[in-house]
Amino acid sequence: MTDASKTSFNVASKAGWMYFAVHFITELLCFFMMSRVIGDPVFLGTAAVLYNALAFVPQLMIGSFRDLVPGFKPGIIGVIMLVSGFVMFFLADDKGILFWTSLVLLCIGNALIHVSGAELTIRSSGGRLSPVAIFVSGGSFGLITGRVLAMTELSFWWIAAAGVLMLPMIIYAETFYRDVPDRNMECLGYNHTSPKRVIGVVIAAAFFIVTIRSFIGYGIPTSWNKTLIQTVLLYVFMGTGKAMGGILSDRIGIRKTSFISIIGAVPFLVFGDRIMIVSLIGVMFFSMTMAVTLGMLVSVMKIAPGAAFGVTTVGLFTGTILALILKTDSLLINCFMIVISSAVCFLLASFVLKPSEKQMV
Repeated sequence: MTDASKTSFNVASKAGWMYFAVHFITELLCFFMMSRVIGDPVFLGTAAVLYNALAFVPQLMIGSFRDLVPGFKPGIIGVIMLVSGFVMFFLADDKGILFWTSLVLLCIGNALIHVSGAELTIRSSGGRLSPVAIFVSGGSFGLITGRVLAMTELSFWWIAAAGVLMLPMIIYAETFYRDVPDRNMECLGYNHTSPKRVIGVVIAAAFFIVTIRSFIGYGIPTSWNKTLIQTVLLYVFMGTGKAMGGILSDRIGIRKTSFISIIGAVPFLVFGDRIMIVSLIGVMFFSMTMAVTLGMLVSVMKIAPGAAFGVTTVGLFTGTILALILKTDSLLINCFMIVISSAVCFLLASFVLKPSEKQMV
């Protein structure tokens, strides 16, 4: 590893862990607030769908704008909007216009912070996927922490104070760009896809994989999940899997990681319905696909990493909508969907990715 690549790797590692913390706090605020929303099922369902739509879909537009306007700092704006929406919700204590305004502010702030973290960790990584994977993994830990704390009598002001702490963290993280070569040009080192594949085909394949994996994520058999501790473990393994996807991709190559994460997860997911540890291993493998699909996209969208990240988040939202429409409680049907869709996703990944790769770190 050259001195330049060592510097790049060190910057990317710091950025990954810095934004791990930022992402943790972001989801802590969001799910503390969402967990304290009360109302009838229709109201709660509407709020949940709107949250997913506004937190995921705008990331494609925000990411594209950040790619075109390097001086745009979405993270700083995002923290202000996120904390403002969070505080507004608790002070207003109303399900009318103030509630929906607070929800919009919270969601758009969330989206802006996501794009900020993705841009820095991708641009500074030199093609390595572990920094962005570590950043993304922080969300799973923050999500479950927010849900757990919402069950307590903890004042929302303590959570809001944690949100304010993100501002100096993001401002400091912006200084990392000083050590990023050609920060506004192509992302260096992202060459994970076969040069023979048409760009549009790669984007469509990655989007399809993200959508399908998001869809079947709601059908994973987990009848063992009956207690709070078990739910916490589920999200811990999920977050760990996201980080491992990037780390393994850097160590053994993205193609091998795709096999482990897509095909390797199947037997654990299918046969883990009543056995917690078996299911948790499957969920961990399952979550590793995040790094694989992002690696595919950035490899063909090198000048637009923000937009590439946004494609994955739109895919996640699309998968959640499919899950709502096609939801079933049948264990047999869920297992069938997991097996078939995993096979299709693996075939697409094998078609798109390079036949062989060198170990990066």
